[in-house]
Amino acid sequence: MTDRDPMGHVAPPRTRMQMLADQYTIALAVVMMVLGLRAWAVILGIMPGGGGDFDQMSVPWAAVTIHAAVVDLVASIGLWLRVAGGKVLWVYAALFEVALHTVFIGTFGENIPLVAFHLVALAIFIALTVASRGSAANA
Repeated sequence: MTDRDPMGHVAPPRTRMQMLADQYTIALAVVMMVLGLRAWAVILGIMPGGGGDFDQMSVPWAAVTIHAAVVDLVASIGLWLRVAGGKVLWVYAALFEVALHTVFIGTFGENIPLVAFHLVALAIFIALTVASRGSAANA
């Protein structure tokens, strides 16, 4: 074995901002899991959704509920594993929800708390990403 062992590579230590960004991503994973499970509870008839009971929903509401049930859970797993695809899917899911309750307000109604949550979560995510990249460059 030599001093320049290629298998002996050690990753650089993670900065505080990188660890904080990872913890935030895991917290988002938990929130997305809850939102995905809520959508499944609506589909299974355990609780009513925004469009009422699933079997009585209009086609747009049913399609959006099924979409949320799948996308939110897949995004949750991707965020939990901290893979890039999970973050991309989460951004898509958040912007999709924002569009539903702003652009398509006539069909899906307004849900200001949900829209505000997604916009604030996106802003915090962007700030943490930029800060963690900056702190990694300075280290």
